Amino acid sequence: MQNLEQSLQAQGFSDKAAKIYIALLQIGEGSVIDIAKKAELKRTTVYNILPDLIRQGLVESTVKNKHHIFFIDDVRRLELDAQEKVKSVGALLPQLKAIQNILPQKPKITFYEGVGGMKELYQDTLDSMQHGGTILSYTGLTDFFDMMPKEYYAWYVEERAKKKILIKIIAPDSPITRQWAKDAVKDVRQMKIIPSKDFRFKGDTEIYANKVALISYAENFLGVIIESKEIHEMQKTMFELLWDSLS
Repeated sequence: MQNLEQSLQAQGFSDKAAKIYIALLQIGEGSVIDIAKKAELKRTTVYNILPDLIRQGLVESTVKNKHHIFFIDDVRRLELDAQEKVKSVGALLPQLKAIQNILPQKPKITFYEGVGGMKELYQDTLDSMQHGGTILSYTGLTDFFDMMPKEYYAWYVEERAKKKILIKIIAPDSPITRQWAKDAVKDVRQMKIIPSKDFRFKGDTEIYANKVALISYAENFLGVIIESKEIHEMQKTMFELLWDSLS
């Protein structure tokens, strides 16, 4: 149950709220005393937390034989609650961005480490781009899937293709890059492949949405996103000059 409790906590439950929710699922329905006993918590703790779960629509209550009884009607309410939160945040973003744009524009640098950091960085390339935009990329990797999980990469490409975000890649010749070129139309990709001896680094550069991401796959992944219009324009110009010079 500990893993389940941790998963619920990752969704915003407190540790005690997670215990109460799981206990109620196990007993089906019950009084505060029943829940407290199953969750191994004090009754006062259960009394204090149940109203919050009820307000969120995750727990319901009724009266049986003059006693308050609590139960969970449908665990899918968790999914609906998450969807509602996403919609609510999405509605706020335009207003928040409008406020942010009023502030003086200063370069912003964000660091990312490890597998989790890698996923956050690549997620930013999706979140920052409008439908139909273009990402420019240099990559020096010839053993790409030794560095990035195949399942995550497949998901990322699918999500990018859904948004019709074109990616233009300059990369060294390898079985992986030749496969990328073969799948270019399906994956909304354009490729320029050059001899591997001309690219002597194992990293990646992503140029997108007034940002430049510099990525090293050595030492469990290290990434840096620089958000700067000037640096973005400089890198974009250099990329396009190289792109146009390649056959």
